[in-house]
Amino acid sequence: MVQGRTKESIASFAEGQTAKELQAVKALVSSFVIAAKNYAIYPENHVTCQNTLQTVMSRLDIFLKNYGDLKIDVEKDRLLFEGATVHQDDPERERLAFPLFRDGIQWLEFQEGLELREISGFLKILNQYGRLYEEAEGDLVTALWESDFPHLRYAATDVLWKAGTVKDFSAFKVTEDEQQATFDDEAEQAELHDTAKEVVDDDQQAEAHRPGDPSTGADIILSTMDRTIWQLTQEELRELEELVAEEESQSRTDDMFDLWTVILQTRNTPEEYETILEFIKEEFKNTLAQGEFRIALDFLESLQKTYQSDKIEKSWARPMLGRFLIDIFDVQVLGVFQQILPTLDKLHIDRIKVFRRLAHHFPPAAITALAPILLEKLSAPAERQLMEIIGSLALKDIHPLKQLLDRPEEALVKKLVYILGHIKGEKTKLILLKMTRHTSGLVRLEALKALTRRDAKMIKELFPLINDPILAIRRLMWKYLEQHKNDEIGNLILSYLEQKKIRRKDDQQILNCYKILGRCSSRSTIPFLRESLLSQGWDFSSNRSLRRQGAVVALLELHTEEAEEILKKASKSLFPSVRSAYQKALKDHR
Repeated sequence: MVQGRTKESIASFAEGQTAKELQAVKALVSSFVIAAKNYAIYPENHVTCQNTLQTVMSRLDIFLKNYGDLKIDVEKDRLLFEGATVHQDDPERERLAFPLFRDGIQWLEFQEGLELREISGFLKILNQYGRLYEEAEGDLVTALWESDFPHLRYAATDVLWKAGTVKDFSAFKVTEDEQQATFDDEAEQAELHDTAKEVVDDDQQAEAHRPGDPSTGADIILSTMDRTIWQLTQEELRELEELVAEEESQSRTDDMFDLWTVILQTRNTPEEYETILEFIKEEFKNTLAQGEFRIALDFLESLQKTYQSDKIEKSWARPMLGRFLIDIFDVQVLGVFQQILPTLDKLHIDRIKVFRRLAHHFPPAAITALAPILLEKLSAPAERQLMEIIGSLALKDIHPLKQLLDRPEEALVKKLVYILGHIKGEKTKLILLKMTRHTSGLVRLEALKALTRRDAKMIKELFPLINDPILAIRRLMWKYLEQHKNDEIGNLILSYLEQKKIRRKDDQQILNCYKILGRCSSRSTIPFLRESLLSQGWDFSSNRSLRRQGAVVALLELHTEEAEEILKKASKSLFPSVRSAYQKALKDHR
């Protein structure tokens, strides 16, 4: 009996804990909804927005400390936590779940270490893309990818065509009798069409010779006089012909894929199967070249579904189809995107989204074909999607992207390094470190930006860039070093100054080094600064003068009694060069 009561009490306690956790999630999501609504109404620095933001952050902190990472699943009109609904959209009010679902978000996960800026950034993205505007560029998924929040994870898929019908042709068998019946039906339809046309022509002629009705005379005269109103211009005729041609082309392509899928399932020999696959590959390539991404996507998903099903009866057919589903993405096929993607702009957002969905089926090797397209003149939406696709493929396998970093095109390598900067991991860190030694200054700068964003433990490896010939790189290094005050940086700067390793002998380089040294004081700092400022007073060279000024700046940063004593001696020095350096540095520092 005691044991039974113990089990019951444990179960009761577990249920209570689960209910408490669920209640905490509901409260947290409710505060999120309020914050999102306020961000849509007020500027983000408004007191109302800041207060609700703090509420969200406070509740998240408590939850993450008590229960660990929080994962929220997204459905069309609701949010779920471990299968339980924690938020239901109200169609009459601001909605939270649907914008996430619409842009393909499957789940969100808030992790321990989440910062206020990440929550604020996420709310801004929700506000920007929560409602779908025709002129809006980008979407939630792209914005989240570009923001690269370190403690906010998500899974996304393009749902634009998710509701489309998946074709299954296994039930169809085309026989000679059915083909003949089809041809007979077509002949009969043509004959009926010609007969109907003759009847219409006769009616029109009879109407033209019918005596006029006085009550409609004005209308007849107006119709005759303004007949040109109903005539199409040459430009309108051309546009109409293009629309008709496009519709006919799509129908033919779609029907052709349907037919060849049926035929593929009826081939009896490997040779026949191989021939059909080669033909389909060429047609798939042509379909992509025409920009018919939807047709290509539907066919590809249908073919992959066939491969994954048990409908392939012949043992030799499955391996052949498996190889085909890899070969269909080779450079020769995907190279056609180089002509079609530059033609897509913000007016083709839907097609760009379908292209992204299509690209989810690409293997990582497709990077070899896709990356060079970044050299083309692309619209902002097309370029963002292409870079995101390359990044997603590189997450699966980094090697195809890594091989492209040896290409001579500076602009391409720079963009690939930018993509690498958004991929976390030790491998990408080492690749980026190597790229800081690239011959191109723009590439080195991009690699340095990526590394300084992600890791503070690479100071020793990055320190040589303080001598880089590109001023922008040196400035970024000074900023990076100033953000991390520690003995390691102090010792590196001290060694740098003592050994006179300064290659870029501009004023700012020397003064910045001394300034950073003052902020990262070590045991050896004070003796070195005393020597730099007070010794060799007879040396009036410009280099020595700069070093004296730098020493004053460093001593002012130290804020110690010993530093104050050295500065007092410099202000009263018998050497004019020392007094002058002190006064100039003090003036600039103020």
